[in-house]
Amino acid sequence: MTRRWMTCRDDDGFTLVELITVMVIIGLLAGIAIPLFLNQRSEAFESQIKSDLHNAATAEESYALHHDGSYLTTGTADGLSDEGFRGTEGVAIALSPPTSGSGYCLTASAAALAGKPGNPQYLTDQGTDGGTPQQSRPANC
Repeated sequence: MTRRWMTCRDDDGFTLVELITVMVIIGLLAGIAIPLFLNQRSEAFESQIKSDLHNAATAEESYALHHDGSYLTTGTADGLSDEGFRGTEGVAIALSPPTSGSGYCLTASAAALAGKPGNPQYLTDQGTDGGTPQQSRPANC
């Protein structure tokens, strides 16, 4: 009985091979998961930019309704706060007049996406883009 108890006690822990195997598996999982996570964050910021652009466009139309059809075309979207626009922290929207016709041009960018493709995005009400945020400046903005 004593001999059997001594044999069980000689097992001191994990071997070096077992520890290295576990570390390699964890490293592979992290190598797969981290890039996917970062990509999801970028897509979330892009979605937030599009949402803010849409909300700013709605506020522009509300502004025009209250100001005899004229749009707010200078400054930032903070000027649309009286029309109910609330922007997202880290997303900047600039207002500008179109090069031709009436309307407005909105340009949005996110600080978290600085230097990455898709930042800034543009939106205009002129019908050339169908009201869809674009990654290149529309011809009339």
